[in-house]
Amino acid sequence: MTNLTKQVLQKELSTIIHMAILFCLFVCSLLFGAKAYANQVSSELKDQVMRFHVLANSDTTEDQLLKENVRDAVISYIEPKLKEANSIEESREIVLANLETIGQIAVQICNNWGKEYKITVEIADVDFPTKTYGDITFPAGTYEACRILIGEAKGENWWCVLYPPLCFVDVATGVVPLEGKDTLKENLTSSQYEVVAYQSEQPYKVKFKLLSWVK
Repeated sequence: MTNLTKQVLQKELSTIIHMAILFCLFVCSLLFGAKAYANQVSSELKDQVMRFHVLANSDTTEDQLLKENVRDAVISYIEPKLKEANSIEESREIVLANLETIGQIAVQICNNWGKEYKITVEIADVDFPTKTYGDITFPAGTYEACRILIGEAKGENWWCVLYPPLCFVDVATGVVPLEGKDTLKENLTSSQYEVVAYQSEQPYKVKFKLLSWVK
């Protein structure tokens, strides 16, 4: 191999190494940017969203059915009250004013089932993974939530969104009705709405997987 050939190969190798380094730096910048974006979205949504979280005592069929009965009873009680709320602050005040009654409802349902489980009702900041509700997806992050803990609260949980009010729509079809989406539009910024209302498009699903990973 001549010296000229060696020089050419070394130059090509050097170019490849530099390109690889630049590519790695580019990927790293994308990941850091995605992380910053994820944090920003989560922070913004935290200020605009209140979730409802019910944790069953265990994963037995009976405890899961009990959880669903508690959920249904509480939603039936709080729904008409929250429909009067025009902001998350008003929703928070309504929930706080009704925490004791919510607890009493949960206790009564448990008693009807012959269970003397301890019931804890609280408003707390809760870490949630990426969650899909119908065709609305909320990225992973810390959200304010009204929580009902039944017994040991070690069973599979159930959640929905109290504000904007999405607990009261039928998502069995996997699609949030237009009314629910209109409510989101009214209470979220356009950028926030675009993030959560991906309407079953794969690019958004991939984006949320990436955001969850980089967080």
